[in-house]
Amino acid sequence: MSEQPKVRTTEGVVQGCRRQGHAVFRGIPYAQPPVGMLRFAAPAPPRRWEGTRQAVEFGPVVPLSLPIEVSQQGTDWLTLNVGTPDPGAAGLPVLVWIPVGGYLSAASSDPMFDPAALTEAGVVVVTVNCRVGAEGFAFLDDAPPNRGFLDQIAALEWVQRNISAFGGDPGRVTVAGVSAGAGSVAALLTMKSARGLFRRAIAHSVPGLHSTPALARQVTAAFADRLGAAAPTAKALRDIDPWHLAAELTSFNAGLHAHRESWGRLTETGTALCPVVDGEVLPETPWLALTGARASGTELLVGHTRDEFRYFSVMSGRYGTFTEEDAHAALDLLAPQPDGARAYRAAFPQAGPEELVETVYSDALFRMPSQKLAEANAAAGGTSYLFELCLAAPALGGILGA
Repeated sequence: MSEQPKVRTTEGVVQGCRRQGHAVFRGIPYAQPPVGMLRFAAPAPPRRWEGTRQAVEFGPVVPLSLPIEVSQQGTDWLTLNVGTPDPGAAGLPVLVWIPVGGYLSAASSDPMFDPAALTEAGVVVVTVNCRVGAEGFAFLDDAPPNRGFLDQIAALEWVQRNISAFGGDPGRVTVAGVSAGAGSVAALLTMKSARGLFRRAIAHSVPGLHSTPALARQVTAAFADRLGAAAPTAKALRDIDPWHLAAELTSFNAGLHAHRESWGRLTETGTALCPVVDGEVLPETPWLALTGARASGTELLVGHTRDEFRYFSVMSGRYGTFTEEDAHAALDLLAPQPDGARAYRAAFPQAGPEELVETVYSDALFRMPSQKLAEANAAAGGTSYLFELCLAAPALGGILGA
């Protein structure tokens, strides 16, 4: 293999590099930069280029609504990366990784997503940047909803057009993600526009996080009002700097508890702007679509961890501090109605407030959505492999659990 391998895509030639025995191509655009008049719009097809495009650096990170410092490199956010054992091969299996977290971040350049081990095993790996936060999920009357999902579909369409040139088989594509990436996978399982774009799916810790149009409209209106925008529209938000918009959403998310009475469970997620069951892009929740025979099942590997909520309680400084009042509030808000709170206490008679809080939050946020997705996929004729991860993390003296 050449030290500077070249591949011809449908848009032009890209030149990558050789790394640890395999070929890597980074920062390949699968859509045009979503800025200017394309901001808050559906992804536009990428432009063609003449000559050879260097593909050795990751594309710019999309605006992240997280309290972290990120270098702002540009606006060509809608890019993907390909790691392949050999561009000259044929028929290799393909894994498309959606690195979305909390519907707030999507950084394919994160070292955790290094594909070296998988490419060494003979897999072509594609990692995708897509819009998140307000750019991807704010519910705007003059813009398509769920733009982050539309980006993912555009990336999968690029894979179908081009992956054979990198040694991959477009008929052997597996789409995968964790947390909001897993929620994205669940949505893709049932979206008409995603049909035929992948064959298998992997979803780790699926969040049951969706909003109705009515609730999404309320939340977006409150966010727009915070920004001083004239209206919750793309036209009103388009001139606001994307990174400023992302930072404001970070602050907005931190104050969600103040809206608990009107916005309910959404305020416990830390994610104000999330996927909307809009009737078009996402016609209904994945669970309803699959169990109602409006989507076909597939081969699905899905699961959760034993201690889903522990990370959040430790990172927020709340671990070990939960009171009976906290347990009562958590059960009242998150346990199934009308007698879920009583059922939890009956099922865990020896549990103190800490265990009750962790159990109901873990169930509501990740465990039950993951298990229900496995059941729904099987009901739709698919094959589901369900797992629970019980290996405790060694970090911080093991306090994080599994």
